[in-house]
Amino acid sequence: MTGAQSRLLKVGDRVSWAGSKTDLGTVIRTGWGGVVIDWDDGRTSSIHHNDMAQVERVPVKV
Repeated sequence: MTGAQSRLLKVGDRVSWAGSKTDLGTVIRTGWGGVVIDWDDGRTSSIHHNDMAQVERVPVKV
């Protein structure tokens, strides 16, 4: 996603790394500089908005 798309993320949004169906996480914090993602494998990472090219929003299942 682009930096502009990253700025639209909200706490609770689900994301994936490079389109993976298994490398998933949840946005736990957003700020002016980036987002913090709590990955399902136990890792937590802070990523700047303009460094989110490998991150994709996971569609919400209805």
